[in-house]
Amino acid sequence: MKQPKLYVFASNNAHKLEEVRRILSPREIHSLHEIGFEAEIDETGTTLEENSSIKARAIYEWLKQKGKEQEYIIFADDTGLEIEALHGQPGVYTARWAGEPACDANNRKKALAQLANQTNRNARFRTVITLIENGKEQQVVGEVKGIIATQESGDKGFGYDSLFIPNGYDKTFAELPAEVKNSISHRANALAKLAQIL
Repeated sequence: MKQPKLYVFASNNAHKLEEVRRILSPREIHSLHEIGFEAEIDETGTTLEENSSIKARAIYEWLKQKGKEQEYIIFADDTGLEIEALHGQPGVYTARWAGEPACDANNRKKALAQLANQTNRNARFRTVITLIENGKEQQVVGEVKGIIATQESGDKGFGYDSLFIPNGYDKTFAELPAEVKNSISHRANALAKLAQIL
């Protein structure tokens, strides 16, 4: 009898892993740490699509060297905040927009400063997930549209959650209950599409 494939998500981020495991349950999702992959992946892409692919491909090649690439279904995500008035910035540089060392608080301060005199506060979060199975690659995209608030609000979530108000709501992601955020988020949308493929 054929062994069921194992799933590996190219991340050690506890927030992401929790969300991924919940949405893709009952599948068992392994982190990079759990499969023994400890190397840093150099994300050299200029788009979310490229970086997502780079991460998934790096894991695939590492497993291939060990002769284990047939045992796993690999997926990796890259997520960006795209602010309309800033021509889609920070986009692919979302996590390190304010410079190194990467810091969520500084990133949020930069967003507020750049939008200080803007009336157009439209933005969207986009997640691109790359799936590799048997060497074949495909991508799914999820997004959620909203606006950037004029000040931070809420203490849940991470990243830009305390600034982002999704369309149809009057609270930021950081004020909404986790189950609400996780049902409408960009990552949830992309993972729902991934679940249909799997």
